[in-house]
This record gives sequence, C-alpha cells and structure tokens, in this order.
Amino acid sequence: MEIFNETIEFENGRYIVQLPFRKSYNELSDNYPLAKQRFQNLWRRFGHDSELYQQYSEIIRDYTEQGIIKEVKTKTTDNKLKRPVYYLPHQTVRKEGRLTSKTRIVFDAGSHQNNELSLNDCGQELI
Repeated sequence: MEIFNETIEFENGRYIVQLPFRKSYNELSDNYPLAKQRFQNLWRRFGHDSELYQQYSEIIRDYTEQGIIKEVKTKTTDNKLKRPVYYLPHQTVRKEGRLTSKTRIVFDAGSHQNNELSLNDCGQELI
C-alpha cells in the first residue's frame, strides 16, 4: 500500500501507479532476446494472415490513442533511472465466431529465460 500511496498520479482522467514489486526488480534480467524472438514469430504469422495483421495494428493504434501504451523513444542504454528494462512479450489470440472473429492481444508477464525471473515472479499476488 505504501508504494501505491507514494506513486499514485492522476493524468488525463486516469490513475497511474507503479507496479508493486515484492522482490527487487533489480533481479530482473534483460529479456530482449526472448521478447524479440516472440515478436519475430508473431511477425511471421502476419506474413501468412494479413487480416490478423490488420486487426493487430488496429488494436495497437487503439491502445496508443487511449494512452494504455506509448512508444519508448529512448534507447535502453539511456536508462537514466538505472532500473532493469523488461520487454513484455505478447501474442495475438483469435476467437472464431459465427459471423465475426474476435482478436485480442495477450501480454505474457510470466515469460522468462532459463533460470531467470519473470515480471510476475517479482510482483505481488494480486488475486
């Protein structure tokens, strides 16, 4: 609760707080190779399914417009906060329906490299 109270901000009609870590986030390792591989796999799927790519692009555009995600324009080597950088791998999931198919993006905070912690491993139990 202390982290919540110390970091809460209200911006553009939304509340923003830092993630409540139970373990030191300094224990997170650089997972860039894993996240890059997962994105390359997703990109290959787009090559075979242009409709999936279109739906994915629309979701990402919507998330950006809503302020859910934003582009990080600095290089990870310019990390002024001196905190670990964790790339959140994601994938698309499509649920086929009778008339339409519903596509959504699923973020995988449980992904980790061998013998390394995931973002979920460092966070509080929220459920």
